Amino acid sequence: MFILTLLPGVSLAQGRIKLDFGEAGDREVWVSDQSLLPASTLKAPEATLDLPLPVAENNNLYVWDRKTGNVAMKSVGSLKGTWKLTAADYVLAGKVVVRVEHEGDPVAVAFVKLKDAAGEKESQIDASKKGEAIFFGIKPGKVDVTVRYNSNGVDAEPAQQSFILNSKRAEPDPTFIVSLAQDVETVGSKEPDEGTVKTTGGEGSKPEDSKPADKPAPKGSVFGSIIVYLLALGAAGAAIYFGLRYMKDNQDKVKAQLQKVGVQVPDPQDPAQQDPGPAPIPIAPAPPQKIMLDDADPNLPPAPSTPNSVPPVSVSQPSLVMENGDVFPIPDGETSVGREAGNGLALVTESTVSRKHATIQKNGVEITVRDEGSSNGTFVNGVKVSTDVILRPGDQVHFGQVIFRYEA
Repeated sequence: MFILTLLPGVSLAQGRIKLDFGEAGDREVWVSDQSLLPASTLKAPEATLDLPLPVAENNNLYVWDRKTGNVAMKSVGSLKGTWKLTAADYVLAGKVVVRVEHEGDPVAVAFVKLKDAAGEKESQIDASKKGEAIFFGIKPGKVDVTVRYNSNGVDAEPAQQSFILNSKRAEPDPTFIVSLAQDVETVGSKEPDEGTVKTTGGEGSKPEDSKPADKPAPKGSVFGSIIVYLLALGAAGAAIYFGLRYMKDNQDKVKAQLQKVGVQVPDPQDPAQQDPGPAPIPIAPAPPQKIMLDDADPNLPPAPSTPNSVPPVSVSQPSLVMENGDVFPIPDGETSVGREAGNGLALVTESTVSRKHATIQKNGVEITVRDEGSSNGTFVNGVKVSTDVILRPGDQVHFGQVIFRYEA
């Protein structure tokens, strides 16, 4: 892993580069690296950098201008002396966020694929990401977004939407919003406040706006309704009280009137009509004692399942999963793996991955991987690959220092 450091007072044998930004600003600079974390934050108009040795000439030096959100990129081997950065050098957009929501609330689980002019990238959304998939290093222009998700327990039709990513934009880190029409699990859902209704805006609008509902009733009419309700409640309570009092003082009369209309009134002096009290609580019988025959084997396996029982079935597309949770579904046929953007699995920021590092082959249900003469090798479960190796679920696959887990 090659990390760019600021060493203004130390000169190495090679690799000294002067960066001329033209003006002061907030920037981050790094060399091709597995991590996207910057090695330094630069605010001065210019800086002199010493690259740590050894640095392969085909690695890239990146400069992220946080004011515009754009990233300049140039091969280390092509840098000599001073690199005076211009607007034409900023060929990528830095951070791009795709927010997936349903009725204004972020979805809990989804798979997001973003396709630009350089290729495709995929990211998985879980509850902790609050509906947001984050991508880095996107070419400006048309961007196609595909969202795969589950609705009511089944796979829904993928949602597809296109956006235009401009080099000059109001927000340095733009957010593209994809709204799902079908029911889907969301996180952080909140009922709208009383007196407001949800509305959905177009691109650039807030995810959820509120507008006043029907005009509320005047305060005077509300107060009058409360007074009428309290008076009615008091009158009903008084009627009940006097009715019970009359029944207590005239028990014989009330009993006679009830018997005339066919209502049987219990006699408290009659033992047959007295309340026998709560029914006894039944006691469950003890379970029968397990009987073991003398010639029975106590370690017999359990009985086979009935024909109606269904074993759990896991259905998913064969995929390579990175340590950070990003998922790469493996398509049919051959897929090249390498650092160049044209590869099917493009690891453009990984310095330990060769330009064309390895090949993944999918024939039916069989997935194989082979190394293509890479500098740092391809490994399956720690064993270096020299020929085609069949992958099995759970296998760890290393391309250089980049680690994937194979799932199917």
